[in-house]
Amino acid sequence: MRDGIYKVALEADGHKGMMVGAMRNGRLTGCDQSHFVTGTFKRNGHRINGSFRMTRHTRHPNIREIANLDEFNVNFSGICGESFGQFEAKVPERPGLVVYATFRWVCDA
Repeated sequence: MRDGIYKVALEADGHKGMMVGAMRNGRLTGCDQSHFVTGTFKRNGHRINGSFRMTRHTRHPNIREIANLDEFNVNFSGICGESFGQFEAKVPERPGLVVYATFRWVCDA
């Protein structure tokens, strides 16, 4: 996986979402339509794992959110190539909720 800007598609329990994030030197930052995200990740060959924190920046009454929390943590693990990957994420504040994500490199940051 290379540093840069990524588009991330999310899905859980029939809900879908999209996020844009920047990955650089093991750190990630980004946002979706309701939350900012900051976190860290590690790559070991084609495996990736890490954690991030989601913090609400706005609330949209017409948008269904996957976790629907103001602030929450996410732990994830998955696989990746040079410019793409997928992971499974769990939200400790929502036991039983599993989020599936696919991500693709868009451009250099």
